Amino acid sequence: MSLRLLRVFLFISFCVSYPHANAGEARPPYKFLRYDEDYSFLSDPTQRTDLFDWVKYIPLDGAGYLSFGGEARERFETYKNEEFSPNPNADNAYLLQRYLFHANYHPAEWLRVFGELQSSLEGGRPGGPRPTDRDAIDIHQLFADLVGKVSQDGQLTLRVGRQEMSYGWERLIAAREGPNNRRAFDEVRLLYNQNAVSVDAWFSSPVEVDQGQFDDQNVRDVWFWGVYATVPCPSLPGMQLDLYYLGLSNPHAVFNQGAGREEAHTVGSRFFGTLGRWDVNDEAIYQFGQFGSGAVNAWSVAIDHGFTLKNFWSRPRLGLRAAIASGDSSASDADLQTFNPLFVRGNYFSEAGLLNPQNFIDLFPSLRINPDPKLTAELGVDIHWRKSWRRNLPTWRFSYFSREFKFRLFRRDRVSFGHGLASQPAYSLFRRLFSFLRRAIHSPEQRRRR
Repeated sequence: MSLRLLRVFLFISFCVSYPHANAGEARPPYKFLRYDEDYSFLSDPTQRTDLFDWVKYIPLDGAGYLSFGGEARERFETYKNEEFSPNPNADNAYLLQRYLFHANYHPAEWLRVFGELQSSLEGGRPGGPRPTDRDAIDIHQLFADLVGKVSQDGQLTLRVGRQEMSYGWERLIAAREGPNNRRAFDEVRLLYNQNAVSVDAWFSSPVEVDQGQFDDQNVRDVWFWGVYATVPCPSLPGMQLDLYYLGLSNPHAVFNQGAGREEAHTVGSRFFGTLGRWDVNDEAIYQFGQFGSGAVNAWSVAIDHGFTLKNFWSRPRLGLRAAIASGDSSASDADLQTFNPLFVRGNYFSEAGLLNPQNFIDLFPSLRINPDPKLTAELGVDIHWRKSWRRNLPTWRFSYFSREFKFRLFRRDRVSFGHGLASQPAYSLFRRLFSFLRRAIHSPEQRRRR
């Protein structure tokens, strides 16, 4: 197969009560993690200028206040030659729906309870839903915060319960926005914040997606813990540094070389921010530990740089992203060199979500424009290589994999009655999948006949 065509994704999100203040005065926007939103400013009646402010701030006569919110996402996907299949009938088109509804109760300054329901539906997909496509209805998040002041500017929060996590560029820990079901963890988390400094520590178990009603549970015997810190760089205003350690214990880990218990430790750092017209997002990661009877020795490096022409129409951004992650060098020994992206976001390379950030080399030059403050368009060519071509060949043998032509358009509007509407069509075209896919698809007997 020499051509892989992917026509992908028009998805629309509709959120209740997209807030705006008085004319010309912006209110806080929706947050990616909805529990980070704060509507306490609506305690001032003069700020309640939106039709739905009564939903975002409900005073409870001396017992704090209550806030409600939600989101509906309609996503249509259509594929040609899905999953790189050579079958001429391997085309697909289907609708994915996701509905979220949350309540945020603040009985006191030192206490908060947050709960969120999630319902994810799939319709028309031949072969039925994928693991992250359907969950009839379930408690997606339910946790309590105990908050205390540790200094004039410092705050310490103990958060216990089911919750989402998102750190950095979501290369390792993501709420998984791309797929139809977002990800949550059952965990105990301690969060410290002081101005631009934050330090989080947690012990958790990931929550699996079950398709029934109120049947989601944590993945048995899988444990995930870590510490993640963000600090400013005083000598480089506008720049910040992430430092982190992550631990994973998984008795059911599966890699190409086999299955076994994985005890993996990940250390890394991310350098990010803006310097004038430049934006920077660089990350280096190293993994060590045990897999079965062998040792884990894996790594990944990623850079994402952009230069914005601020004085030109549409403020074009010229971008270049490059990344590499290790792959296993040999199937004949017990050691593991394949990088584990842990709980990565599902749309790491594109909205297609077809490739995982393991055993790869990636280069993505792009052009992004903003013809309107509410409209963003991006065009680029993503070139993928497989880093380890065969498991019994040296790790540094590079082999060509594919080119992915990508286009993404994003628009966010305020519509009537204080609602928010975001739409994002995306298109990807994969071309020239050379002998790697032929070898992966055809059996040895078929290859001998060829």
